[in-house]
Amino acid sequence: MSLKKGVLAEPVNVSVIVKDVVESGYATYVELSTVLGLEDAMNLLEIHQVTEYNKRIIEDIQKDNRP
Repeated sequence: MSLKKGVLAEPVNVSVIVKDVVESGYATYVELSTVLGLEDAMNLLEIHQVTEYNKRIIEDIQKDNRP
């Protein structure tokens, strides 16, 4: 089954940014609501996205180089 938009649940009462940062493990909800600001959350989200993208690129390169 291919994934289509709307198949997976999305948060209703929590922003997607907060969800993604907490889900990534880069910060807790408490840290986001007390210590970190929006810019911090956006930076953490960018770090997570770049890291995951690079992991996929490395995996693809390794697959292509297998005998």
